[in-house]
Amino acid sequence: MWGTIMFFRTRAKSRFFEPRSRSSFLYCRAIYARTAAHFARLRYARFPARAAGLVIAGALTLAGCGEEEQAQNAAEEAIGVFASLVTRQELAEPVTGTGTVAAHKTTVLGPRVDGIIEEIMVRVGDRVTEGQPLFRTRDAEWKLKVSELENHVRLASAESQNAQKTFARTEELHGNGFVSNGKLDDARAARDAANARLGMAKAQLATAQQMLDDCVVTAPFDGVITKRDVDEGKFMATRMGGMGGDSGGVLQIMKIDIVAAIVNVPEIYLSKFTVGTKGKVFLDGIDKSYDSYVAILNDRIDPVTRSVEVRLPIENKDYEVKPGLFARAEIYPDPREVLVLDRAALLGTEARRHVFVAENGRAKRVDVAVRQIDATRVEVLSGLKEGDKALSGPNAPLLIDGVAVRIEGGAEAEDAHEQTLASDAAAQPTVK
Repeated sequence: MWGTIMFFRTRAKSRFFEPRSRSSFLYCRAIYARTAAHFARLRYARFPARAAGLVIAGALTLAGCGEEEQAQNAAEEAIGVFASLVTRQELAEPVTGTGTVAAHKTTVLGPRVDGIIEEIMVRVGDRVTEGQPLFRTRDAEWKLKVSELENHVRLASAESQNAQKTFARTEELHGNGFVSNGKLDDARAARDAANARLGMAKAQLATAQQMLDDCVVTAPFDGVITKRDVDEGKFMATRMGGMGGDSGGVLQIMKIDIVAAIVNVPEIYLSKFTVGTKGKVFLDGIDKSYDSYVAILNDRIDPVTRSVEVRLPIENKDYEVKPGLFARAEIYPDPREVLVLDRAALLGTEARRHVFVAENGRAKRVDVAVRQIDATRVEVLSGLKEGDKALSGPNAPLLIDGVAVRIEGGAEAEDAHEQTLASDAAAQPTVK
């Protein structure tokens, strides 16, 4: 039996059974457990002395492992880490929306009178000023009409003057008793009828003159020609041109000295900004950005996309910004104070985040709730307070609760390391 005990004792001290870590110590305990199980099978056997020897050998093996584990703890070195400070900062998170650049004004111009388009005086891309002629409908018929109605006005004017004179003479004779009341009434009626005919002739002449003027369509505002739908020679009616769009317009003109980025912003951000809130518009098509502000906030929420329409103006004196460009806008609400932590200190999964902090020279796990700010920072919602230091660095994934740590860099790291050594020394058992 003594030989069996010495055999297991020797094997326990051998290099094969040397416990170099906690996992090795657990392995030694497993050996002892198997030895005890073997004894249970032999307790009714014919050799009880052999069974007792196996139990004693297993106990000695476990004792040897325990001595090695204590030695390992004594030689344990602190894990080198860095400290990330939780700070309070003012955070102005931009609210982002995407959309399209739109012109200040857009008008489809069609003919004002029925007729053949006789002349188009501009091309797509031309800059035009308010009142500048753009195209003309054939006006020969209206010129003749105006000439005819001018003669009608002259005729009616002569008749009106004659009727006025006749009424004046009749009224004088009636005062002297030479003309009856009936004659006076007839003269008055003739004068009034002549004046009415003169008024009608003048109105008809004014209408014809307006139609003649409308044969030439002018620019309603300063802008640029962005579309031309027809060429000379096409007959167009006002009922077609008045419909706009692609159903009868001759030209399209846009006012783009001021344009607007019309973007859609998710409704959850509606409370974060108002009319007048500063913003910036980014135009990828021309690789530029423009400072702006919220000029119009639509009161209607789109029930399908759950977004609100926001308009941010852009000054465009040189016409560099083109309507239709894709626009990305950032709106900057008033800043708020938050707790900020380096993202590198975060451990765990997205569902459950945690960090480690140093307490008496050892790592302590703290569960935290965070929200991402950008690629390098997170906002601490709970778990840490201002001034706390979260452990980070290449060795951070090795940390577990209670492991010794050494904060790298500066006098603070040396103090922490001294605390670790003192804590380790107090925890070591005395070996006699």
